[in-house]
Amino acid sequence: CPHKGFTRSHTIIIDVSKLGDGASIEQKLEAANIIANRNLLPWDKRLGRDFRKPGGLRLGTSEVTRLGMGGSEMEEIAELIKRVVIDNESPQSVARDVAELRSGFQKVHYCFDSARKAYDYIEIR
Repeated sequence: CPHKGFTRSHTIIIDVSKLGDGASIEQKLEAANIIANRNLLPWDKRLGRDFRKPGGLRLGTSEVTRLGMGGSEMEEIAELIKRVVIDNESPQSVARDVAELRSGFQKVHYCFDSARKAYDYIEIR
């Protein structure tokens, strides 16, 4: 669907079993302020894996798109993930760069107009 300006899905599942298990990679990314989810792969059970330590990782673009990020930011996010998962860079070091990237995206897009920032707390009485 790129010719229509969008993709078929905002979610991908990646086999990370050659780099570790989905749970440990999920935790490393979370320490870098990158949220992903461990995910079972169709062949995990056959290989003795379960939901606690699956072979997959799920990544989605809906939240960053909602904040107004586009293709160039997705490339930057991919590089940040690579630094943690493949290059084994300290998650704390990468977290600073994640915060810097995120600082430029404070407004919600693709929804009703609002004067509130993306993560303002709304008090419910």
